[in-house]
Amino acid sequence: MQMDGIAKTDAPDDQGIQTGGAGAVAHGGAVGTAPALPCLNTINCNGEKDKKANQFSSGHKKTAFALRFNVLCLIQIYGLERIGFLTLTFDRHIVSFKQAQKALHSLMTGVLKHRYPEYIIVMERMTSKRIHYHLLVVVAEDIRTGFDFVAVKRGDYRSASPYLRREWQFWRQTAPKYGFGRTELLPIRKTAEGIAKYIGKYISKHIGQRLPEDKGAKLVRYSKGTNRARTSFQWNSPGANLWRAKLGAFCRMLGLSSDNYQERLKEWFGRNWVYVLRPLIEPIKIAELYPEEEVRVSLRSAWIIALNERERRRPKQRRRRHAFPKRPVGMSWLEHTLKED
Repeated sequence: MQMDGIAKTDAPDDQGIQTGGAGAVAHGGAVGTAPALPCLNTINCNGEKDKKANQFSSGHKKTAFALRFNVLCLIQIYGLERIGFLTLTFDRHIVSFKQAQKALHSLMTGVLKHRYPEYIIVMERMTSKRIHYHLLVVVAEDIRTGFDFVAVKRGDYRSASPYLRREWQFWRQTAPKYGFGRTELLPIRKTAEGIAKYIGKYISKHIGQRLPEDKGAKLVRYSKGTNRARTSFQWNSPGANLWRAKLGAFCRMLGLSSDNYQERLKEWFGRNWVYVLRPLIEPIKIAELYPEEEVRVSLRSAWIIALNERERRRPKQRRRRHAFPKRPVGMSWLEHTLKED
């Protein structure tokens, strides 16, 4: 019997179960110890929600890795002397990322995309929870040659080029129109590798101060064409291989293949299905490391939770219509269920 595309004949039971180690979706590699089983009714383990907001996830690592690569590409194309490091601070104590992003979007459409051919923007939440932005912008002229960083730090700006001085004047006049206060535009003092690593660290700094309501906020923004390296790749590491092995076992249990598992899981659990299912998939035990009985129990638990969560996520009307199908008069629910099976 089929249940919304889930093959019930593949469901785990006490007599037999598919428990292969390397997943049908992706081949597994080195593996480690699996955590304990989660709660068995639905995916509702939110006790550590606030703490998870400050954890550096695999997705954040990919974002930081792609950011460093894109920074190096930007410098290689235009040269270090034509890259400016621009810091934008709001004139008020803004802690709402939605409010901050709204002001930034206005600045991007009204100023940045017209003034600079390419730019990269990184959001950072400070210890005070206040938000500000760090940008790498491609400027029209060399602003690095002859620039005395030590003298500028003392307040002596005579080494700045005329072009850079005009940029400073522009931002003093423009920033307040978009809700920003203090701005700072300077040449890159470090090497290309140094600035790429430096700006990538702002992501980890932001995650350390991130609030739970920051979920969904874009940490990095790129101008059109600047995002040359994306985050649609997989790590080749023991942890990543273990995840793929468990995901493969989970998908086979639901009758899914490498051709349709992403589409079906997105349909059942939403576009963020990886985030939703991670607490469910991580406790799954792999045959190469655990006895068959422990593997069977962990997979059966995952299967039960997956069905409960899938049913919970159905629209209410559809759930009521399909939850209790009609049965012939005089037939018990047990007899009807066995007949359907």
